[in-house]
Amino acid sequence: MGRRRKHRTHLKGGVASNPGSAEGVPKSFVIKHGQVGHSLSQLVRDVRKVMEPNTASRLRERARNKLRDFLTMAPALGVTHLLAFTLTDVAPSMRIVRLSAGPTLSFRVERYSLMKDMINASRRARSMSTVEYLSPPLLVLASFPPPSPTTAPHLTLMMKTFQSMFPPLAPQALSLSSARRVVLVHYNAERGTVDVRHYLITVKPYGVSKRIRRVLEGASATASHAHGATLDLGNEKDVADFLLRKRGEPGPSSDGYESAASSASSAAGDDGDAIDLADDYVGRNNKKGQKRAVKLDEIGPRLELRLIKVVEGVPGKEGGVLYHEFGKSSGNLRARLVGR
Repeated sequence: MGRRRKHRTHLKGGVASNPGSAEGVPKSFVIKHGQVGHSLSQLVRDVRKVMEPNTASRLRERARNKLRDFLTMAPALGVTHLLAFTLTDVAPSMRIVRLSAGPTLSFRVERYSLMKDMINASRRARSMSTVEYLSPPLLVLASFPPPSPTTAPHLTLMMKTFQSMFPPLAPQALSLSSARRVVLVHYNAERGTVDVRHYLITVKPYGVSKRIRRVLEGASATASHAHGATLDLGNEKDVADFLLRKRGEPGPSSDGYESAASSASSAAGDDGDAIDLADDYVGRNNKKGQKRAVKLDEIGPRLELRLIKVVEGVPGKEGGVLYHEFGKSSGNLRARLVGR
């Protein structure tokens, strides 16, 4: 009997941890450390949803794990950013660490809302599948002052930090069907805080009233949270009773419907501006060239952050303080930004 020969299964120099990932795409760890409550733990899981698919969504922290453990193993896995949540005596805090040399930005979480809170408060809550998280979100930076000699250097650094956490946008190479989510980072100059919002992109028929749209779509995602998955017209004598009932007029289901005369204004108010699809998009009848209305549905989480401190290096190997909200910095942040 011949001897079984072993075939070579390893490449010289090793292989990438994720061969299918593109080069230069930022990757992240979102962790919690220290004693945190259930609400903050859920916030960590929600932020991982925002950062998917380029994050460790199933990362488990153990009680004996220290922050330096994640800092040690992150560069070997190609991780570029570490988001660490902890609970202080004042408020929850979040640190964004740029690996592997820093800087480290420390934020105080002024307020936050979980994904389940946004769904419960929404009138049009819809079910979320894993398909929406197969592609990274589109980043929108709003109300940040443009970089200039008169702009505060910590604002420029904060804007560049958020920008580096997500893959760069290439409109020529972007597939329309992969644009499923939007992350909005808005700087509030009056409060000196940063608002983070997470939206889902939805495409709907344009120029069609909500009642007709419900008939066309049938068992839609929005109807899946109702009592039935399909539209129930059993109590109606005719479909016209459902479509033409005046707004506020009680019907068999004690619900008010809009009239045909108000359908155009309702469609414009609900659907907003219409566009012609440049390519096929997900959903029924969303073909290239079709006129559709694009909407953003907030799915959470929602964060209000205040920048407290910027230091050189990473936790455990900190350098000088480049910026501090309540004190003096020990370094010239503007000069160091120019040198980057």
